[in-house]
Amino acid sequence: MGFLKKAMNAGSSYPAAQNRANQQQAHAAHSNYGAQNPQYVQASVYQPYGVPVAETPAYQPHGMPAATTTTSTNAYNAAPPTGGAAPKKYVKINGVMKLNPEYKRWQESQTGAGTATSLPNSAQALPVVSSMEDHMQLNSDLGTNIPLSEATDATIEMMQDSDFCADAGMNPDTMVDELGSVLSKYEVPMGLMNKLMMLSEFHALEFIIDDSGSMQCATDSNDPVTHRPMSRWKEAQYRLKELIEILAYIPFNQIVVEFLNRRDQVILTRQGRAPALFIQDANSKIDAVFARGPAGTTPALEKLQESLIKGQGKSIARYFFGDGTPNGGERAQKEIINILRHRQDPAANPITFVSCTNEDDQVEWMKDAEELVPYCSESDDYKDEGLEVLNDQGAALPYTMGFHLVCTLVAAMNPDDLDAMDESVPFTKNTLDNLLGIQHPEESYRYYFDCFVQAQRARKVEGPMDQLKKNVQWNYNDFLRAPMAKDIPQVQQFKQQLHNM
Repeated sequence: MGFLKKAMNAGSSYPAAQNRANQQQAHAAHSNYGAQNPQYVQASVYQPYGVPVAETPAYQPHGMPAATTTTSTNAYNAAPPTGGAAPKKYVKINGVMKLNPEYKRWQESQTGAGTATSLPNSAQALPVVSSMEDHMQLNSDLGTNIPLSEATDATIEMMQDSDFCADAGMNPDTMVDELGSVLSKYEVPMGLMNKLMMLSEFHALEFIIDDSGSMQCATDSNDPVTHRPMSRWKEAQYRLKELIEILAYIPFNQIVVEFLNRRDQVILTRQGRAPALFIQDANSKIDAVFARGPAGTTPALEKLQESLIKGQGKSIARYFFGDGTPNGGERAQKEIINILRHRQDPAANPITFVSCTNEDDQVEWMKDAEELVPYCSESDDYKDEGLEVLNDQGAALPYTMGFHLVCTLVAAMNPDDLDAMDESVPFTKNTLDNLLGIQHPEESYRYYFDCFVQAQRARKVEGPMDQLKKNVQWNYNDFLRAPMAKDIPQVQQFKQQLHNM
């Protein structure tokens, strides 16, 4: 466990010389990565459920230098290439690293349907680097050396440990490649590997599913196969299986799936199995238990009390999937928040509320809990959550489907970055680098920072808090140099002002 903690803290303490050595070693170990994994060279077109596919024009925030243009912004309006070799995947546009729009259209032309990315604003976002193959292609396409972030380097080193790999059902020679496969599928930035490894520290990951009668109602997410609206029950099942697919590639001790009314319980353990076999078995068990439809009431307070009592003395990450108000109404909502605020060792017992509904007012209490309870997060579906992140962080942050999945799993245990995306404070360069997995040139970080400021300027004012967020003048150089935003006096003062309102 000591090595894991070292990797978690690597962003600020990992030696630069060791960073470079690890990067060179990783590149050497994966020199034939693309040949072994041709699916990375031409990835399948991706279409997550519930996400509108929309192209947006290229964006250049005020003050952004227009130098070092590797490809013209006219590329966004060029005709899709047909046949031939793939264009470069990554380019610089006005000095800023981006996914090449020609590559995106070429990739889509290979299948004739869908979109090559889950990002509806891919023309504006910074590029996603999900695997060692992506990282090598980034350096090759740009003709430069963009190092991995220090935290990512440390995580890759950790993943070469034989015992650690065995806990994930893989061996050191293939773990980075296999994890890279699922990260590429969902477009998870490499830096988030570091966050996922935190899950190995918990005794159990407990998923509590609302099986009340209202879960039969329709939600606002579409079935990925039929593209028709799903029931809330189906959405919970589908989102649970997506999370299980990610978990299959990392070490964990035990996964437990329980329900509010029925006594059915699914217990999943690794048993030495490779990810593919584990996923097959897990999906079979989940499908079987979800085959019986929902019925009953919503005893959320009672279930959470029971879980906390049974879990005393253990470290458990809890995930509550629900669609509405608990039995007891407002009184029960307040009591849930109260018991969670006063639970023992909240850092070791984080809780995530996963809302599965199109009636947002019915789950407002979950959002209230996120604001008031330590180590607590609330996660909506990707479409709604993505809009919130876009409005608060700006267009440059590549909030992909994979980013969303990882946040659902680990944001509650990361209050200083992943769970702080909606606090209207920009990431420092160090934090952005470690989340996305690469050390961004300053032009790219400046672009992110300017996009953040642009989003705040466009904020709709509905009260004094919005006015404060809209008017604050952040000092760019502070965020360029500080390890984390919470270390900046201006941020500390800003949060105190919000607390006093």
